[in-house]
Amino acid sequence: MDKEKWKERLAVLKEKLAFLKPWDMDDMEDGLDDDLEVQEFSSEVHPSGEEAAKAPVWQSRRKKAILGGCAVLAAVLVAGGFYFYNRYHTFTEYVVTSTDENLDIDGTEYVVLGRSVMKYSPDGVFCVDTHNQSDWSVAFSMQTPITDVCEETMVIAEQQGRQVYVFNADGLLGNFETDLPVLRAQVSRQGVVALILDDADVTWIRLYTSTGEQIATVKTTVADYGYPLDIAITPDASKMMVSFLGIQSGSLNSKIAFFDFSSASVSDDSHLTGTLDYPGRVFPEVYYADASTPVALGDSGFVVFRNGEAPEERASVEFEDEIISSFHDDDYVGFVFSNETTENRYRIELYTYQGRRRMQEEFDTDYAEVKMDRGEILLYNAKSCTVYTTWGTRRFSSDYEKQVNFFAKLSGFRSYLVITEDSMDHIRIS
Repeated sequence: MDKEKWKERLAVLKEKLAFLKPWDMDDMEDGLDDDLEVQEFSSEVHPSGEEAAKAPVWQSRRKKAILGGCAVLAAVLVAGGFYFYNRYHTFTEYVVTSTDENLDIDGTEYVVLGRSVMKYSPDGVFCVDTHNQSDWSVAFSMQTPITDVCEETMVIAEQQGRQVYVFNADGLLGNFETDLPVLRAQVSRQGVVALILDDADVTWIRLYTSTGEQIATVKTTVADYGYPLDIAITPDASKMMVSFLGIQSGSLNSKIAFFDFSSASVSDDSHLTGTLDYPGRVFPEVYYADASTPVALGDSGFVVFRNGEAPEERASVEFEDEIISSFHDDDYVGFVFSNETTENRYRIELYTYQGRRRMQEEFDTDYAEVKMDRGEILLYNAKSCTVYTTWGTRRFSSDYEKQVNFFAKLSGFRSYLVITEDSMDHIRIS
């Protein structure tokens, strides 16, 4: 198309659009003479019919890809925001999602056993679900019941008495009486019970089945070992350690003794695999974090051992400050100290079993109980509940509307169980 033909078509177009007057058509025509250059393209430059058909499809796919990418990015941002909010935000309010009447006698204690709650007292034990619906009960009479739990198995024994009862969530596994007073009791997952029995200057350590059949026995004396403070067995009851406290050269001396029952006969008293001495220190609690991690909690720190053929230390941590409370689970061990600052009276520290400090936080909340529960640190007293995460965030802190007797983590999202003087409440923090 040449310039003259274009000018003719433009004149016709000007007549048709004269009523609009959006611009000066004469100026446009004058500009055409000076500036307009008309180029002709061959068919080789224009896309073919097939290529022209493909263009809208490609553009549509590109648009969908961009929109999809934006949607994914938005979802990631929302999820990330929610993650950080849920991880680091401190919740100060709660909603009671359900409540059930609960009337327990004074002195009732509570233990979570799987999905059940064991309520025990000197008069017996009741197994209920978290809505206080009774599953079963067993009556007994004990002056001072002591307990231990391994996974979903529990032992209740009478301290300085002779009664022993073994349970799981389904009910009574067995019960028996000993011939000597019980000092300490531990249970394995299959119901094997380890007891420290008092016999004047002789201390007997015996393993029993849940029905009272004797499996193994160890004889110790105060002169050789000291007085037993605590006992621990592995989940399969194959190994055991005992914390003894004695006097050596006029000074306190702790002895941690290790025993192996996996191959020795019942009548053999040489189950001992070794001992470690700690002059000037006291270890009132020992436990197995797992089958191969023995731990001793002392008055000034903790020691983690290797569970090999001969005992040896794997990690040891000592503190200068006085320990007020300790708590632990399979992954961590924690301590509460009195803080020197006036602003926050307490300090909480959490450690791995390699001896590395995981977190340290100061707080000013009074508490009566502290424990690890489902990977969180729970502190509570009769008036309030506080939750810390293992990375140091105060997840929840609030006064409660009733007197708190027990506080535990439930499996639901931000869900907890509060047992009060007259109710069993499910709450969700918000």
